[in-house]
Amino acid sequence: MRKVLIFVSLVCLVVAGSALAMDPNPNLKQLAPFAKNYKCSGTAFANEMSPEHPTSASVMGDWTLDGMWVRFSYIETKTAKNSMPAGVRGFFGYDPEMKKFVLGGVDNMGGYSGGHSDGWSGDSIVFEGPWHLGSQTVQARDTFTKTAKGLHHTGEMMMDGKWMKYGEEDCTFAK
Repeated sequence: MRKVLIFVSLVCLVVAGSALAMDPNPNLKQLAPFAKNYKCSGTAFANEMSPEHPTSASVMGDWTLDGMWVRFSYIETKTAKNSMPAGVRGFFGYDPEMKKFVLGGVDNMGGYSGGHSDGWSGDSIVFEGPWHLGSQTVQARDTFTKTAKGLHHTGEMMMDGKWMKYGEEDCTFAK
């Protein structure tokens, strides 16, 4: 009798686990442009830590965790003019409860951020949310626009009630 009870319990656990398994939300397909590799070049605008300077970066993106997330890494190249290159790793996804796209990331300076988006409007998608930078938190906005050769990115933060660009770059599909 005890063996039958254990067997029935195991079958129930397997069936319950299968019922909870989810297929990726169809909206995730809209994140396909981020599941690619890019070479980027642009400008980091002057801030408290550095003067304006050119940037060059590699971006790697792919689907992970059974197609539920797009994992990405953004790694700038160190140069004489960019002595503190940025490095970011994160994920894009979709929250079916909020019906919003989500973005979360961490950087090589100890910062972390999270944001959400209503989705694509034409060729652009905008993520907004808090960016935690050491002892301060600012509102940040990342705008991605599809181009014929890849993506254009504009990064902004809210300063004194106004959006201020901190970086802008063009990213072309890497071969």
